[in-house]
Amino acid sequence: MRIFKYWKQHTKVLFIDGTQQPSTAYGGSNLSESDALQDAEFKLMKAQQIINGELYKDTDYEADIMEEIIDTIDENNIITRNRYGALVLNSKNLMFIDIDDYFKSFTDLFFRSKLSQKELMLRKIEKTASKSAFKHLGFRVYETHKGYRVLVTNKDFDARSWESKSMMKNFNADYLYRWLCIKQNCYRARLTPKPHRIKQKRIKVIFPDRTTLQQQELTNWLNDYDQKSQDYSSCHLVKEIGNVRMNDAIEYHDRVTNIKWPSPLA
Repeated sequence: MRIFKYWKQHTKVLFIDGTQQPSTAYGGSNLSESDALQDAEFKLMKAQQIINGELYKDTDYEADIMEEIIDTIDENNIITRNRYGALVLNSKNLMFIDIDDYFKSFTDLFFRSKLSQKELMLRKIEKTASKSAFKHLGFRVYETHKGYRVLVTNKDFDARSWESKSMMKNFNADYLYRWLCIKQNCYRARLTPKPHRIKQKRIKVIFPDRTTLQQQELTNWLNDYDQKSQDYSSCHLVKEIGNVRMNDAIEYHDRVTNIKWPSPLA
């Protein structure tokens, strides 16, 4: 996953069909700003080579996660703040499965009509987790505002692997979430509430290159947001299935999301 301490912008004139076109890219590095600048220069050089037909566009490229690093659990688990101000756990190999919908079958419509959407979703999760292919795994199942978050606790996964894609499909993971896991080569879990769900005014978090005024606006916003967030949870632990194991990243997730009932979900 491409999450970096330093980000640097670089602009260069590219030649497109004989026309000069100024183009800008951000480069990232954990070493220094100068190293980040080299990364930006390399991106623009590749862009020109693709335009010239010297390189094919890499459809499997790893997308940058250009968000401010707030905390680091370890090298594979990093906390960032996203564009609307919430904290996010980015994990290289700790699989989070985001499930926001349930497509009712013929059986559901006629024989399970009394069950709510979330009850049907939970039944589907339990049934999938009990499959022979997954019986060796340990799951923690959390309820979210819209659906469920399933965490696989006792095995590492590569977000781009066939095994990961297959599990996501089996558990009916949100399609956009699946796509982002592949593009960003990691799993992501929001830790703090969505602002509008706690009646907090919206903000666009500028990063990098935040001005002094933008920093003050963000600081003031965060003081209010953090205070309101204390009364809410991002998810509630519903149940554990199979051979569950805990680690520092899971404990951090549970603490910051405030998994204890009865705080309202946001």
